[in-house]
Amino acid sequence: MIQSLGIRTRLNSLGAVESSDVILASGPSILSRRQLPQPALCLSRYEMDQFLLHELKQAGANIQTGQRIAPETSEGVVLATGRQPSVTEHGWRWFGLKAHARNVRLEAGLEMHLSKQGYIGLCRIEDDQVNVCGLFRSRSPVPNLSTSWKQWLSGQPESLLLHRLKSAVWDDSSFSSIAALSLTPKKASSHSGLRIGDALTMIPPVTGNGMSMAIESADLSIQPLVDWSRGKLGWNSTTQKVATLLDQTFAPRLRHARWLQHAMFDPLAQSLVWNLSRLIPSFPSLLFRMTR
Repeated sequence: MIQSLGIRTRLNSLGAVESSDVILASGPSILSRRQLPQPALCLSRYEMDQFLLHELKQAGANIQTGQRIAPETSEGVVLATGRQPSVTEHGWRWFGLKAHARNVRLEAGLEMHLSKQGYIGLCRIEDDQVNVCGLFRSRSPVPNLSTSWKQWLSGQPESLLLHRLKSAVWDDSSFSSIAALSLTPKKASSHSGLRIGDALTMIPPVTGNGMSMAIESADLSIQPLVDWSRGKLGWNSTTQKVATLLDQTFAPRLRHARWLQHAMFDPLAQSLVWNLSRLIPSFPSLLFRMTR
């Protein structure tokens, strides 16, 4: 997708880091070490957002920042307003934490560390930083995240994650959190209006495919929207056509991603995944392709 958009060179100039291998760890142990079927391009969300903002302005878009609008489904409106909040799902409260750190030594371009409360991903990004990002769940509200986030992101005692981050120099200004996450897959055809990205549905972060899906959904919507703007399609036909394209493209990966997300938290499913990975060396690559 990045190659087809012609933006790879510009992302490289921003310091994007290519990662070709991944480690999966639990507690003090490395469960799996694999090469990715295709390299991942890692760049901080801040740099990516600034880049997209610049590109939109260059294309003549009118950008209004510092505002929040209520989602509406009127004609001509494309909802790209982010996730659909859900306080709890099946009794669990899902929340995400993220911050950048220096002085962190990784043994792979990407590392995924499992814990009892969730999973934490580490990846190299621009300027010799490491992005530390975790998804967690709790049965009850979690107080004081603004002061306890380092403990949540640093792992449990004696874990490999804690060892990785023991000398980390955190950039406190980079910390961000998000709550009321919904990880239940949703179909475009079940919504009114036209939605793309997380406004449509959120794929579990373990897949590393959220930003790609946002860009893909925008790309799939372009031609129907162009046809609508030229009077070739009515708005209802446009939204239906886009919904069909999005559901056909994303339904399989969302289905497989939901199973993989379950495996991150269920001990029996975890054991099945790891044993299959040992018995069938190509199994991790298959999971990667199934969530894309």
